[in-house]
Amino acid sequence: MATTKLAQRTLTHKDALLYAVLTCSFILITAIVIWTKTISFRPLIQDLRLVDAVKVADVLDLQKITYYADFKSHMLYVDESHTQAARLALARAGFVFDTPHDGSLNALPIACKALETEQDRQGLRPIYEQPWFMAVLKLIAGTLIILVFILAVVRPALKALINGTSQNTQ
Repeated sequence: MATTKLAQRTLTHKDALLYAVLTCSFILITAIVIWTKTISFRPLIQDLRLVDAVKVADVLDLQKITYYADFKSHMLYVDESHTQAARLALARAGFVFDTPHDGSLNALPIACKALETEQDRQGLRPIYEQPWFMAVLKLIAGTLIILVFILAVVRPALKALINGTSQNTQ
């Protein structure tokens, strides 16, 4: 008798709504997880036309460094966490990117580096400039979106479905 009732059951409007809500929630959760796992890229080479791009790509591939080449703007981007390793690997392979021989331009990176180390030593760097801040912000935002979606949409839909099916069986 139970199998015949199950076989005779048709898809109701509430069931279709529940399936749609669950599908949308699964898609939203998947999109948030993919968004939080995206890699932050940073420019490494400003003009790919000045270097042999194939050799640079080979060096980065050998070091297993994630990179992205934008051929419209002729720039090469590397994973932000591996920028220094990429510069070191390219320097070992003979790709040293020279700066102009102007004294003011050469002193500027040294002054910026000294300021950054002084800020790091004193702890004056704002929290939003910390290297871990963006990753934590993405995780918190994703978690809040998922919790709000579950509490505002999925829970009421499941509650309505459960209450609706219990009334039908009585």
